[in-house]
Amino acid sequence: MRGAALLLIPPALFAQAPTPSPAERLADTALVFAKLEAEKLGGAHTFKVAQPPRVPALRKGVLTFEAVSLSKREPLGRFFVILAVKLDGDRVGMVRVDLEGQWTGTVLRAKGDLARKTELSADQVEASSFTGVPPEGALLQVPEGRRLMRSVVSGKIITRADLEAIPVIQNGDHVRLTGSKEGLTITVDTTARSQGGLGDRVRLEAPGARRPVSAIVTGPGEAKLQ
Repeated sequence: MRGAALLLIPPALFAQAPTPSPAERLADTALVFAKLEAEKLGGAHTFKVAQPPRVPALRKGVLTFEAVSLSKREPLGRFFVILAVKLDGDRVGMVRVDLEGQWTGTVLRAKGDLARKTELSADQVEASSFTGVPPEGALLQVPEGRRLMRSVVSGKIITRADLEAIPVIQNGDHVRLTGSKEGLTITVDTTARSQGGLGDRVRLEAPGARRPVSAIVTGPGEAKLQ
């Protein structure tokens, strides 16, 4: 009876899943690469193929694809993945796959109207859920030592482009410059010839030097050669 019952099962149920086409494998490779790159940026990303990819006509052989790069640093909106096309292990060309990406996370919005040169703090912004393509450089947390370089209205998503470093070194200030090489540290007293905040690059003039040097601001009156 058991053997008879098996004979009644349609043969289609025993059929294997269809093998993905080269175009489907190409798209899958691009999607996996985009997801891996997006994981480095935080938040949750979703992607879809914006346009079915076209695989170049090639002779018979083992066809594989290797993702190389993204067209954007942040894979949001419309972008594409560049992939190498390999035949029997040898690279025979390049192809692109067009994708669309969305991001889900939390951005910071202004609680109220904020004036230019306001030093940004946590009580001036509120976290807001967002899904889609956020403005480039949207802030996910309040950075230290930054102020608004322009006024913003209530509800606006704050971006890096809205901010500037709060100067801790002014033109003409005395700056202690530190440089290290091969375990040796040298400190020199210099004079600032530009202004800058933490992490900014400033021009410094040392006594007897032929030309100003460029250094990174590490604190009030302090800078370090890179």
